[in-house]
Amino acid sequence: MGQETSVSRFTDIEIKVLSILRENSRASVSEIAERLGVSRVTVYRALKSLVNKGVRFTVDIPEDSPRAFVVSRESHADLGECFKLVDGRYMVIVRARDFNELVNIIDRLRDKEEVYIALRPVSKQLISVGLVCDYCGGPITVPIIYRRGRRTYYLCCETCLRELKKKLRKSNKNKVNAS
Repeated sequence: MGQETSVSRFTDIEIKVLSILRENSRASVSEIAERLGVSRVTVYRALKSLVNKGVRFTVDIPEDSPRAFVVSRESHADLGECFKLVDGRYMVIVRARDFNELVNIIDRLRDKEEVYIALRPVSKQLISVGLVCDYCGGPITVPIIYRRGRRTYYLCCETCLRELKKKLRKSNKNKVNAS
């Protein structure tokens, strides 16, 4: 017997939803519903139907596209790679198809503290630099942060923290006695 094939046709609403998503791939269900004058449920069903028909929602961003390294107080994992920094803030690597799109994405972030924009990668080689304990010199997986005056210490364990405090107290007593 011959092979059976299934042909799925897109409905008018599905075609309109796809058209809006081509213009703005970050459009929310609410935005799409408002633009089309339909309910959010209708848009949600259209998206679900498109997925069931095999439509994959992806955005092609060239490898040499501009990117920004954004330091913020909140995680923005939905925008790109997101890393938690040792001081509790987050670094998000945001990529875009062009510079204007990148600037628009960055402008929408309300809690950004620092932004570094890179136009293109210089090297694809990733260098992994591990954090080392300020007391014992061992590797740190989950840092313990100790601040004293203007100095910040990164430690690997409670023992190193306790010993560092002892060392600093002893050092401080020696300074006072020398004066």
